[in-house]
This record gives sequence, C-alpha cells and structure tokens, in this order.
Amino acid sequence: AKCNIQVNPAKYKGLGSALRLIAAEEGAMALSKGWVPTLVGYSMQGLCKFGLYEFFKDFYATKVGEANAEKYKPFIWAAGSASAEFFADMALCPMEMVKVKVQTSPKAEN
Repeated sequence: AKCNIQVNPAKYKGLGSALRLIAAEEGAMALSKGWVPTLVGYSMQGLCKFGLYEFFKDFYATKVGEANAEKYKPFIWAAGSASAEFFADMALCPMEMVKVKVQTSPKAEN
C-alpha cells in the first residue's frame, strides 16, 4: 500500500483507505503482491553483506599490514562493513525496483 500511496497520492489518501481500496479493486490477495522479489532481494543482500564483510575485513587488514591492522582494528572493521553494505545494496536494488513495479502496476484485464 505504501508504494501505491507514493505513486498515486490523489487516489490513496492514507494507509487504511489504501488497504481497503486495493482489496476492493483487486481482491485481498493483491495486498501480498511483491513478496517474492522482496524475499529474493533481501536474501541476496544478506548473502552479500555477510559474505563480503569477511572478505573486505581481511582485504583491508592485509593492505595496512599486521601491526596497523591490530592498531586500527575498529576502522578496518568499519571499512569492511561499509564496503560490504555498498555491494549488498547493489544486489538488493534491482529486486526492490521489481517489487515496486509489481505493487504499483494496474491489475491486468483478462
């Protein structure tokens, strides 16, 4: 409903009315549109975030050397986390676009 409110604020005045209107026009099942791309997108984001965090943490620690890696451990971890999140968000964004398109497209007529 949130995406529909953002796309068509004149039609959908608030969350409650948007939920009622979507259910009335497209059926109650329309309220669950977009859950598959959301699941896939956040799964890809989580996989990248946790997998790449370890990679970047080791990568940056190796680049600065053993002594500096211990000395600046919190900064190495923060840089690894930020780098992993950057790529993880790139994995998520296409699925978020699909979700919004699915949720905001008008119901197809048969």
